[in-house]
Amino acid sequence: MTRILIIDDDPDIIDSLTMILEGNQFEVVALTDTIDLLDATCSHHPDLILLDIIFPDDPQAGFRAARTLASDPEISAIPVLVLSAVNERTNLGFSFSEQDISDDFLPVQGFLEKPVEPAILLDKINQLLQ
Repeated sequence: MTRILIIDDDPDIIDSLTMILEGNQFEVVALTDTIDLLDATCSHHPDLILLDIIFPDDPQAGFRAARTLASDPEISAIPVLVLSAVNERTNLGFSFSEQDISDDFLPVQGFLEKPVEPAILLDKINQLLQ
């Protein structure tokens, strides 16, 4: 069974993503912060990671997590899909999108805006897993 690691500070997001993913035959592991990221990734061996960018205690945590994952030779092959509410639909004066994906700034394989439609999420996950 394909295992997906969700890293998001919002328990409601984790619950909704888990329901969607488990309903589509994925196994789910979740973290609410990035503190144990490497340990969790190495022990759970996910096939894909869903990563939030902004965390309340550390607005840079998701960016650092993406860079940490990309720089570790043992886990850098795991695709990372960013899900973020800080996107072009928000009115914050700044946003993130797929155009921000780069080797040094945001080294991930995909970006989706929250809230994400289940069909779009599943399609993107399946693309990244192929």
